[in-house]
Amino acid sequence: MFDPDLRPTGLPAAANLRSANSAIEASAWGGQKNISRVGRDRGLPPAIEKIMMKVNHALHGFPALFHSDVGRVIWPPVRQGLSRLPEGETKQVIIVGAGIGGLITALELAKLGYTVDIYESNEYLGGRIGGQYLDQSPSGVWEHGLHHFFVNVYDFLMQKLEEVGADQHLEMVDSVYLHFETYQNETLEIKPNAHLLNLIGILIRSPNVKLSDAIQSLWGMIPVFFYNHRQVITKYDHLTMTEYSQQTGISTTFYETFIKTILTVSLNRMASISAAQVLQLMWVFFLCRPDAMRRMVPTENHYISIFVPFVNHLEKLGVNIHTNKPVASLELAPGRVQGIRLVDDTEVICDYLVMATDVKGAQHILQQTKANQPNYLSQLQPVIDRVAKIQIAPPYIVARAYFLQKPNNPDLPDVVETPENQPVDLVFQPHKTEKQEAKWVQEALPGEDRWILEVHAYDLGPSLFSRYGDPTITSESRTDDQLWTLIQSLSDEQIWQVMKESVSTIDGLENMATAKLYPHGGLQLRRYYNFTGFQVGQADRPPAFLAENQLDNLFFVGDWLAVQGKNGQQPGTVHPGGNLLGHVASIAGITAGLIAAQDGVVGPPVSVV
Repeated sequence: MFDPDLRPTGLPAAANLRSANSAIEASAWGGQKNISRVGRDRGLPPAIEKIMMKVNHALHGFPALFHSDVGRVIWPPVRQGLSRLPEGETKQVIIVGAGIGGLITALELAKLGYTVDIYESNEYLGGRIGGQYLDQSPSGVWEHGLHHFFVNVYDFLMQKLEEVGADQHLEMVDSVYLHFETYQNETLEIKPNAHLLNLIGILIRSPNVKLSDAIQSLWGMIPVFFYNHRQVITKYDHLTMTEYSQQTGISTTFYETFIKTILTVSLNRMASISAAQVLQLMWVFFLCRPDAMRRMVPTENHYISIFVPFVNHLEKLGVNIHTNKPVASLELAPGRVQGIRLVDDTEVICDYLVMATDVKGAQHILQQTKANQPNYLSQLQPVIDRVAKIQIAPPYIVARAYFLQKPNNPDLPDVVETPENQPVDLVFQPHKTEKQEAKWVQEALPGEDRWILEVHAYDLGPSLFSRYGDPTITSESRTDDQLWTLIQSLSDEQIWQVMKESVSTIDGLENMATAKLYPHGGLQLRRYYNFTGFQVGQADRPPAFLAENQLDNLFFVGDWLAVQGKNGQQPGTVHPGGNLLGHVASIAGITAGLIAAQDGVVGPPVSVV
């Protein structure tokens, strides 16, 4: 079970978390009623927005730049039926993975009367945005690192954060600061909050992109202006974004400022990322809705802000969360999954199984199942083969450093994206937004300065290999697995040495390369090799129900899947998804509806982009 002793002292239950001054109103999110009242003090008024929704509903192919692309809903396969399981009927659901996808799937199914148990291999919740209390941390907290919650492209996720009471821990961010070495620094703002003027405003305010650059790049941006998800995947997934930019004549300046920024924060290697994936991201971030770039950040670490409210709410619904319980393999029966087998050899039986893991976790468990149950190989192999096709992004590292010194420019924005400062891609100053970290900085002793930097390096492996790796292995021949092996073998200090050298090239942070770290746990560094690949050929993804022809009670949830439901028994339309957590949340809601439909229960409608 989830340990309640890990909760912060004095934090109220989820039902009491909402304050009267909450920045988000109850009707701010969701489907046809998605009128974001936050920030509507400028741009289109709600009445006009409602008209645009109706236009979108009537004209699905209408160019996105002319209207607000809201109101898309994936309905559950069963739309008329039971509101929940009949009294006395028990259906056991096992969810593998307590990331945001697993928690939302549990939330939706528990409300429908299902008995839900979550099994998480780690001691903490949250997956790739996990957090926990940690005695070795100066502030007492460890977390994966910054994540932005995009207001309108995270529709369904925002609904769920409101539902459990986590929304009170979020505050609005209206701009993004970009640091360049060969160009002037940029600040991306949402002014005005209306199509097409929002994009024009970004270009007009840019100190780098000129009118001639915009005109030259116009042809390459046509698929973004008139975005059609299936056409983009079909036409451009075989090209890298670099190849696409060259073929369509996108200007070098436009590419190296706006497009390269998106490439670097995708957690994928720029040289191999699919043009289809980048065009989708550009549409999501710039054009699918007027305020799509507006985002919220937690006012506390993710543990307090997101996962404590979720756990409180789920426990009230009877959901059991088991941490430190890695799954070894699935237990199979003819045509279905019988349950799971844990690493400690415990077997747990279920009616439905949801694999809410990252793609690497899903691949590992399926391979172990294949090895342990060869009698069921014929029904499992198609599932293994399909999941095996999903590639993984290069290894990446997130470090949080606690300093006894301020930077040269302490007034830098709390988030700085650095498209030209590889291997570092983003620097975050968590004490500027997170209360727990701010408290540590404020408690400095007389004459002592304190500062915190969180550094994200999404493709650090090559830099580490050039310094510490085998010199006989060339850059052309080395693999990401070899990079990962090296990263695991290096000490935190060796890795940090390379990261801080890159940080010192950012204006205002030059002195942090030699700044003294806090002596007691002043460096928290985590290594990851489990993020979804956006490489060429990966845009056409499987749905949550990919195993239905072999194992009809097995479902998958993750950002590596397609946002696709079912219309009755037929597969529905594939939607782009809201990127990252918004993508995962939508698939979690879809999966809950797919399971409920097998019992004649109406699942949740899921708002999507």
